[in-house]
Amino acid sequence: MARARAPHGSAGRTATQPRAASARAPQSAILWLSVEVPDRFGQGGQRRQYHQIAALRENGRRVVVVSPAGPQDDSSIAALGEVLRPRLHVRGRAVPGAARRLSRRLRSEPWDAIVVSHQDSLWLLPEETEVPVLLDVHNAMSAWYLSRGLPVQAGRHRDLETRAIARADAVMTCSETERVRLIAQHPEAAARTFTAPLGIDPQEWPDRDYSRALPLVVLFGGWGWEPNRRGLEWFAGEVWPRLAARAPEAQCRIAGTGLDPSVALPTGVEFVGKVPSLADFAAEATVVAVPVVDGVGAAMKFAESMATGAAVIATPDAANAFPGAQARVSADPAAWAEWIAERLRRRGEEPVPAAERAQVLAERTWAACVAPIEGWLSAQSGRGDATAPPGDGARGTTGDGAPGGGTTGRSTP
Repeated sequence: MARARAPHGSAGRTATQPRAASARAPQSAILWLSVEVPDRFGQGGQRRQYHQIAALRENGRRVVVVSPAGPQDDSSIAALGEVLRPRLHVRGRAVPGAARRLSRRLRSEPWDAIVVSHQDSLWLLPEETEVPVLLDVHNAMSAWYLSRGLPVQAGRHRDLETRAIARADAVMTCSETERVRLIAQHPEAAARTFTAPLGIDPQEWPDRDYSRALPLVVLFGGWGWEPNRRGLEWFAGEVWPRLAARAPEAQCRIAGTGLDPSVALPTGVEFVGKVPSLADFAAEATVVAVPVVDGVGAAMKFAESMATGAAVIATPDAANAFPGAQARVSADPAAWAEWIAERLRRRGEEPVPAAERAQVLAERTWAACVAPIEGWLSAQSGRGDATAPPGDGARGTTGDGAPGGGTTGRSTP
């Protein structure tokens, strides 16, 4: 994402400290396996994991993260709780016996459940475990490659997904769209697949003074990710020339990482790189634009854009995880230019903050968005749970309406 990492112990980190644990559920021990380090300041998938873990800990759960040693920063997740970074490879080669030692160590703990974050993390799961396993596939990559006309790559990912699903008691996706796509590729998993949607942390988006003095449009994201890169190219090449013709005074600032320095941006568009605070960065914007083209999964930055207080426009691929969002959604560059120009022209008249902010702060907190995970965890311990009622679109459900038990279909290799 586009945030600059706050120094350890700085004011930027104090808001991430968990509040007192909720008394509504006794502490249970959750093992969280991920090759990608959960990170408040990382990319979308890392941020999603970080906030899910933070919300589960606030609910009274003990979560221990295991992620192989490497260059990824673990300081933000380590500030929340226990993190193990075993050194399993050195210079690309496996450390003899390291994987076996890790497996023995993990099997020796009395875990209540194991979360495997993404199928690429499956190799970290101990063999022959009797502990309930929740697989978070994030995105249905096999379906995405198939939609792009790449059957060989789709087949490889389908095989990987199949192996991972076979070892799981339940499967989780990041949006209802991804759940449907995954089930289309793996219909045998339908009854045990549910959605844990993306959320936002209200502490990262406090109330503030908003300015509309400038005719400003902003974008933020990780521009090295192919759907984001294609979206930015589409915005710069198709939308901006039309917008500049309608509103020559319009300005645009782009924050984030991964933008190729050789990319020539049109006049009026400026890349500012990482910013310390997205909330501060967007406080002067009339519009936040979220262009994602040929995307997979759900865009974290769409929810965050709605929290900025600016009016939001997005492509369908950016907004596919948020049905009913109070944002303009279109894939037509002319419609984008017309809508943005109108918002800029009326920036002194329209409500500030925009209605999108109140909606996302009410409906998409991480506390609400981890309710499906809480429901599944509670079902494993035999307590039952009422936090994820059937049909609650903000919380996600399985195909039969419940994120709990049922026939698992798990196999052990």
